[in-house]
Formats: sequence, structure tokens, C-alpha cells
Amino acid sequence: MTIEPERLYAAIEAMDDGFLFADSRTGEVVINAAARRILGIEPDVEVTTRYLKEVVGFYPFELAGSGSVQPVREEIRIGDRTLHSVVTPLTEQGQPIGATVVLRDIEGIRDSSSRRADFARLMSHELRTPLTSIAGALDIVLSGYAGPFSERQHRYVEMARQAATRLNQIVDQLLDLARAQAGTISLTASPVYLDRLTADVIDRYRDSAAARSISLSMTSSATNISLLGDAERLSQVLGNLLVNAIRFAPSGSVIDIEVFGPPLMGDAVGVSVANLGNPIPPDEHERLFEPFSASGRRIGGTALGLSISRTIIEAHGGRIWVESDPRCTKFVFTLPAQDQVAAPAPSTEAPPRRRALGEGSVVMVVDDDARRALLLKGMLMSVGDKVVVATDVDAAMALARQERPALAVVAAAMPHARALLSIFNHDPDTQKMAVLAIGSSSLRTELLDIGADDLLELPVPPAQFRDACLRVIESGRREKPCVLVVDDDASIRAICREVLEVSGYQVCDSASANAALSEAQRSRPNLVLLDVMMPGADGYRAAEMLRGSPAIGMAPIIFLSARGDTADKVRAFRAGAEDYIVKPFDSAELVARVGKALDRQARELGASPTTGLPGVDAIQGEIERRIEQREAAVICYLDLDNLKAFNDYYGYAKANAVIRQTGDVIRAAVAREGGADFVGHIAGDDFVFITTPDRADSMCCGICRSFDEVIPLYYDRVDRARGHIETKDRFGVMRRFPIMTVSIAAISLSPAHSYAGLAELAADGKRIAKSIMGSTYVRDGATIHARNPTAEPLAGDLT
Repeated sequence: MTIEPERLYAAIEAMDDGFLFADSRTGEVVINAAARRILGIEPDVEVTTRYLKEVVGFYPFELAGSGSVQPVREEIRIGDRTLHSVVTPLTEQGQPIGATVVLRDIEGIRDSSSRRADFARLMSHELRTPLTSIAGALDIVLSGYAGPFSERQHRYVEMARQAATRLNQIVDQLLDLARAQAGTISLTASPVYLDRLTADVIDRYRDSAAARSISLSMTSSATNISLLGDAERLSQVLGNLLVNAIRFAPSGSVIDIEVFGPPLMGDAVGVSVANLGNPIPPDEHERLFEPFSASGRRIGGTALGLSISRTIIEAHGGRIWVESDPRCTKFVFTLPAQDQVAAPAPSTEAPPRRRALGEGSVVMVVDDDARRALLLKGMLMSVGDKVVVATDVDAAMALARQERPALAVVAAAMPHARALLSIFNHDPDTQKMAVLAIGSSSLRTELLDIGADDLLELPVPPAQFRDACLRVIESGRREKPCVLVVDDDASIRAICREVLEVSGYQVCDSASANAALSEAQRSRPNLVLLDVMMPGADGYRAAEMLRGSPAIGMAPIIFLSARGDTADKVRAFRAGAEDYIVKPFDSAELVARVGKALDRQARELGASPTTGLPGVDAIQGEIERRIEQREAAVICYLDLDNLKAFNDYYGYAKANAVIRQTGDVIRAAVAREGGADFVGHIAGDDFVFITTPDRADSMCCGICRSFDEVIPLYYDRVDRARGHIETKDRFGVMRRFPIMTVSIAAISLSPAHSYAGLAELAADGKRIAKSIMGSTYVRDGATIHARNPTAEPLAGDLT
């Protein structure tokens, strides 16, 4: 059905909710009468995006957040008014063009909610009075004061007394729900030991559980797990969870209650209640927390308990959710170990749980400690609409490829975490995913070199954790060339950023040499603009530091300086400068020189488009130079085994990722051994690297170990477990091909060698290496390292 524009505008104008369409390209805004009323804009005022930002203090594009294309719901304040907003970004061919905004005045809603709450309180009082009389009269009858009665009569009166008790509980729940919806649930904050509180609540429900032959089992990660909270309200939540678990657990089963916090994390605590029973379908998980919801699991009665529990937990600044699979159903809540309790935000709906990435967004936790993973999940629930958890490398790869999360939070201490980070950085299914590592700050340099975008050390306040996640996601995985600007003058950095971003470059910046080194490890720039005169380490020292980092590699460095003397320029070029620009400079000149430097580097190196390493011409020139200078060197030729079969089976994109990964494995090995050796990429899966005789063995053995740990993870778990894939060979015959391995042939350089002669010797060495199963290193015809490909991965050198 096609709607005429006039009718569409009339419908929008008649809406009781405020509606705006803002065009980011032209600044034009379509706004209805309700939005003008809500925002306090006169009918005759022309509204543009600039007017909204500067006069009203309302800018729709800031609400969209993080470049998401999903709708974002949140509360905003305009002046002294609180509004509920739904912002939907609009794109055209993948580029943002504007946003639609729906506004609703919460104050009126709160007034209505408050009136409903007053009515509920009044009705609760009016109901409690006769209920008290009914319960009292029944108690007198049951006590025998009114005279004897038969066993049958006693049974019926007991049923009536239980019904009165249940009705009183429902009245209490209705009152709590009304308070929650009006935002008037009160919390009395005091120090609480969560493990002791949980044990006390469990003791109150042991008899109820025993009546159904159910056992209650509690474990705790520590004793005296403390937080500031309302003990009575938290007891209410625990009671609600235990009542549901007892109701639906099979007779004779065990309900497991876990309390966790320190030493797993110092800034968050949590409780989980797990029971056997029929699983809850995923589409019903959120509905369980809605009042009066009807669930396939038949959460009994009015289903108010879970709704109230969510309100209480969120009033404490925490999160509550359910996880369910065929084995068990687990309710979990996490709470910040904070110094003060946040006041709940009044609302007629469930308390706002804004997802910073919008609806439909996914984030992932990877941690082999299941309880710490739950704590991280609780903190991440404000970032993504869906949080998935993996407790091992295989599950992490499967979830990452299936869910395509925007962010992965990875515990660096788990087995093979470094291999996983490296795969995330190269696999085409995951390389656009932002990665935040959790671990010791001493691992920052190593993990950022491997592929993490940033590292956080626990404990960390939830707000800081959330900000770090959003910062990493916003930086994203780049496709544009990245330029690192290093200058202690903030105005110069700002000018360079604006000029280069307009010209299509991604820009990061730092104010010092040390900060630049950290930023280079995080962003891996394609080119560096470096100021000469900086406090502390000057530009020349900074250039030396950057050149020693594998994150910089062969990236050109252009010096920026107010000094134009010939001696300064010569010193800069000797320090490794690609170019030298004298301040003040013209913006067009800066862009032209940056582009020229990148083009010249690619042309002179003949760099591989896959790995960015020097190509055949550069390799030949480097080898012939070393022959001519009679250097003591070892020329190492590396080749992958079974890459073609992998390419045919998994596709070109995966095979290309393996090639790039191999290049980084070699780079990392070179960096570990000293960082000054040459690495080149001939083509396909053929690489060359040159090192000294004393480094060759340790470097080549390290490459074999790293390859054997990382590369098998590119295979599906089933293929990796059986040790082979089945596909056709070059003759069209179906064959089994083992998991990829690497063959390295190293030739010690001598004056008698020529470039062509070395290639022949290398071919002979590779034939020997390929005749041996597994990753193999052969030096001058002798086998130095041979590894069984079916052995367990090593925990040593990773990249």
C-alpha cells in the first residue's frame, strides 16, 4: 500500500507523541505539533538540527550512539523535563543520513502512575483490614477456642487459612508493583554480607524443599562477600527465586545456589539459583519478568515476584536474568560492590535498561571461570541487547562466527587466550569485532600486539568498564589507512585530525613518545606524523622507539618541525624519516605528502596486498645485498602444507586470513628475537625471513610452535578433532588432508651463494621438511624441529 505524502504528514501531525525527522546532510528537520509542545518550540519557529542543538539543547544524532543502526531507547532531560526517546538512525547505502525520533513526556505518565500507586495503596489498606479479620477468625477456629470440630472440617478451615495467607501475599506484591511502577520503592542501605544473607534465606525454605524431596545446596567463592544494599529487599528477591525453583524442580533433585564475587572480581557480586526441569524457550526469557505474564513454564500465580525482583535488583544498580537449556534453568543476578545505592528511576514500564549499541546488538564474554563470566555478563547487559558467554576457545569461535558480536571481552588468563585473540584479529568472520582483554596490565603490550584493541585490569568500576567497552567498539576495525599524529601541541593534533579525516584517513593521536608507542600497539597505523620538538623523548628518540615496535613495522614516518635547517632534516632522515614537513604547513600539502609516502612505500617494497610485507623484488634485493656484503646470515624459506585443500574446503576468505596470520606469526617471532631482521612475502603461502645464525633455531622453532597453536583453530571443532578434512585434490580425486602445518627450510649464507642457488637449496630443504609429518624445520639439510600435528597445543609462543 502506498500512502500519499499529504496523508502521511497529516497522520504524523495528529500524533500525541512528539515526532522528528532530522536530516544530517542538510540540517532540515520535520517536526510535529506534539514535539514542538514537548520541546517548548513556538509554532512559527523554523527548526533545524543547529537550532535543536544550540537553542533547545537536543541533538538527535548524539542519541543514536556508537554508529548503531538499531533503535536506541533512553530517558533524556530537556530543561527541567524528563522525556522518553526512541531514536532510529537512518542510512542510505550504508552511510548515515539522519534519524527519526519519537518523544514522550514522562511527567504525565508518572503522574498517572503515581495516581495508580495511590489507588493500589488505598486498596491494599482496604483489603488488609478484612483479611486480618478473616485470618484471625480462622486462627481462633483452628486453635479450638470455638469448640471441637471434625478432622474433615479442620482440613477445610486449614485450606481457607492458607488461601487467606496467599491472598495477603498477593496484596503485598501488588503494593510492591505499584511502588515499582511509580518509582517509590524505598531502599534502606546498610552493609550486607551476601553469602550470610543467602544462607539465612535458604534455611527458611529448607522445609518447603524437603516436602518435595528437594535438597538445597549452597557454595560461595569467599566468605563475608560484602556490599551496600537493602537486606530485606534482597532477601525478598532470593525468596522469590527459591520459591520458583522449588516449584518447578523435579522431586528428588538438588537446587544449586552459588554466591560469587571476590576473589573473582572486586567490583561486582552475584547469586545464581539453578534447578533441573523443563527448559524455558528463549523467547519467553524476558516475558518472565513482566507482571501478569503468561509463560509456557507456568510461573505460578500472578507472576509478580520476578517483576518485583527485577525492580529491586535494578534499584541497586544490578542486573537479573534467566538462562535455560535442556540440562537446567538458572536465574542470576549481579550487583555492584558500590558505596551507595542508586535511586530507582520512576516509570510506568519496566525500569529503563538502555543498550548502548541498540536493539539486536550482541556482545560476548569469553572466560573459563563460569562465575566470573556471569559477573562480566551482568556489567555488559547495559552495552548490548544480547550477551552470550563462552567458557572455552572452541565455544568462543563458534559463537563469534554464529552471532557476529560487536564486542568480545576475553579473559587473558584462560588457556589459549592469546591464540584466540590472534584468530579474532585475522579470521574474516571476526576481524571487524572489537576485542577487550581482561588481565594484568603487565600483559598490555603483548596482548595489543596480538590483536586486542584494549586491556583492562580488574577490579574496575562498572561505569568505567562500560565506557571502555563503548570506546573500543567505537574505534572499531578500520578499513581506511590509519595515520598516527604525535605532537605535544593539542591544536596541531586537532588540525591534522580534521584535515586527514576529511581526506578519508582514520586518525589517532598522542601527545608524547611513550603514549605514541601504546597507541601504535592499539591502532597499528599505516603512517606516523611525528613532531620533532617534544618534551621528554624528542621526535628522533620517538622514531627509534616506534621503529622497534612490530606494530609500526615498515610504516613511513613523516617529521613535523618548526625548524627547517638542513642539519635538522638530515638528522631526521638518518633517524628513519620518509619525509620532513616544516611548520606552518598547508593542509593540501600535508594530505598530498601523506598520500605520496603511502604510495611510494607500496611501490618500492612491492608489498603483498595480503600481508603488507615486502614482495619478490625487495626480497631479492635484500638477499643480494647481504651476499655482496658477506654477512653472516641465515635465509629461511617458509611454506604452508595443505593450504590449497583448506582453501577449497573453507573458501578463499579463510585461506587469505591464514596467510595474513602466518605473516604476523613470523613478525612476532622476529620481534621476540630482537626486531631487526627482514621478513618478506613471495606470494601465496611462501614467505622468506632473514636472521642471524645464533637466532635462527629459536626463531624457527618458535614459529612452528605458534603456528601449531593458532592455525588449527581456523578449522571447525569436528574437523580438528578427527585431524583432517575431506576434499578433492588437484586431480579431482577425493582425499583426506591433514590439518595445516608449516615447513621451514633454512640456508646458511656463504660468499659462494647466489640468489638463484639459494632458492634451489631452499627447495631441497622444503622437500625434506614436507616429507616429515607435522610442522618441521630443516637447517642446511638437517632436521632441527619436527612436531606431531596431533599433539596438544603448546602454551608457549603465541601471536
